[in-house]
Amino acid sequence: MNTLRALTFLIVLAAAAIPAMASDYAQAPHPTGFRGLAWGTALSETQGLVPVQEPGFENTYFKRDEPKTFGKADILSVAYYFRQDKLYRVGIAFKGRVNQFFLKDMLMQRYGMGRGIGFRYGWMWPDFSIELNYDNDKDSGSLYYTFEGALQ
Repeated sequence: MNTLRALTFLIVLAAAAIPAMASDYAQAPHPTGFRGLAWGTALSETQGLVPVQEPGFENTYFKRDEPKTFGKADILSVAYYFRQDKLYRVGIAFKGRVNQFFLKDMLMQRYGMGRGIGFRYGWMWPDFSIELNYDNDKDSGSLYYTFEGALQ
């Protein structure tokens, strides 16, 4: 009888833990790259990237002919970040609450509900994250795609 009670308790505990663990990570697969560049692409294998010339932006690049839209949102810029000369992060700057709505809606349709804290919203995978930020005072925001796995 004690064995049956202990087994029942373990099954109930496991059943309660599985949804909690599953909710931490997005269920849809994360993007394998951005606009044709796969995560981990060597800088030497890219075309059209120009280094950002401002202090504090080492290993950060942009494209002069970058499309100024992402989904339905109008964007200001896209930055490509390299670590060990390999693409690991992309940042998108935008202005306006409408564009924040378009981006969040697009991401929710692709990856599910995500998680929000204040004006930060995000999706997580074991080796990847997406973070959408918005600053009401500046009426602007950012979207970051970050590959957090090992760069081969």
